[in-house]
Amino acid sequence: MKLTKFEKELNEAIKKGDFEILKLSKKSRDNYREAAKAALSKNKSITIRINEKDLNTLKNIAVKSGKRYQTYIGDLLHEHVVKRSKVA
Repeated sequence: MKLTKFEKELNEAIKKGDFEILKLSKKSRDNYREAAKAALSKNKSITIRINEKDLNTLKNIAVKSGKRYQTYIGDLLHEHVVKRSKVA
């Protein structure tokens, strides 16, 4: 799997020990586990029509966050779905 520049930098920081390991509650661990599973199980492709200005804005935000815009849009949709499913 090809890593982005951000992911490579993060990986190096982890190897150097720049991060502190936190003790998480079972609920937090479960939430992170579910998020990771969802992130890794992206296996459906869709086609949507979107306003060009909105798409350009999303692309700019994605660049600033170090993600590809398709990944960023998928992450946004996932966050929205998770939040809405908790409300429902």
